[in-house]
Amino acid sequence: MKYSTLLLLLITAFLQVPRCAGAVEVIFHETATVTGRSVTLADVADVSPAGPQARRLAGLEVALAPAPGTDRELQAVSIIARVRNNEAAAGVAWKGSQKILVHREGIRIDRERIKEIIADFLARNVDRLPRAEYRFTSIQAPSEIILPTGRLDWSVTPSDPGILGSSSFSIVFRVDGRTVKNCTVRGHLEALAPVVTARVTLKKGVIILPDQVTMSRRDIAALKDPVLAPDQVIGLQARRTIARGRAIERRYLEQPPVIRKGELVKIFAIKGPMRISTTGIATRDGRTGDVIRVKNISSSKYVYCRVDAPGIVSVEF
Repeated sequence: MKYSTLLLLLITAFLQVPRCAGAVEVIFHETATVTGRSVTLADVADVSPAGPQARRLAGLEVALAPAPGTDRELQAVSIIARVRNNEAAAGVAWKGSQKILVHREGIRIDRERIKEIIADFLARNVDRLPRAEYRFTSIQAPSEIILPTGRLDWSVTPSDPGILGSSSFSIVFRVDGRTVKNCTVRGHLEALAPVVTARVTLKKGVIILPDQVTMSRRDIAALKDPVLAPDQVIGLQARRTIARGRAIERRYLEQPPVIRKGELVKIFAIKGPMRISTTGIATRDGRTGDVIRVKNISSSKYVYCRVDAPGIVSVEF
């Protein structure tokens, strides 16, 4: 007979033999529930009668706990073998179940709770975002996360520091101040808001009129810099063709020229307090602040002038 088999038979018999009165008695349970990372004898058995020896024995670690939310079967013989050399185990009467199913409790975080965590993060950061209805959809996340028990808190970090362009959020879970899980949640962040859209196709170079635009609800997370009010586009010029129904972004717009090519302009030549004026002809369109080439009618010479206002340019010398 193998030694291990003999040891098992002896310990099994040992569990069933009554001991002398006054001895510490350990009665193993069939099932036990723990919350921490280790299993003590007190978790899996009743230790009596109360006293110093029983307290020392009850506090002995007999196994590692299973992962949160899972079970582990322990053998009574293995527990006895682990503690038998401890002086607190001297003269103990071992009784009860030969197998103990240990369950470790955990905090369950399901996908709906993950959605709530991200929605709460967006709500708390609403002042940093354009006014819109925010939804995080098409979520790719674990169906469930099981964390150790304790005081739970978390922090959320968007993939884009500006939040609006984020395609994922990282959630760091902490229990009793210790990081226990880092979960990346991917999806689509929608920000639905009314924006200015083209009622008709706006060709490049046209000056936008009130009846050419309207307000429509769009996902502004997909837009770089949408215009949110019609008065912000009226009178501006389209830098590119904008298709009918398309949201208008600021990058599609520019101020219209205040001077047109071939237009007569007043040239002011400035030197210190001295100002001399003459007439010229613009050789190209110009917006306020642009530098354009102008032909001086009096001298037929070309000079580069800054556009100051409609029909007015200046040059310093």
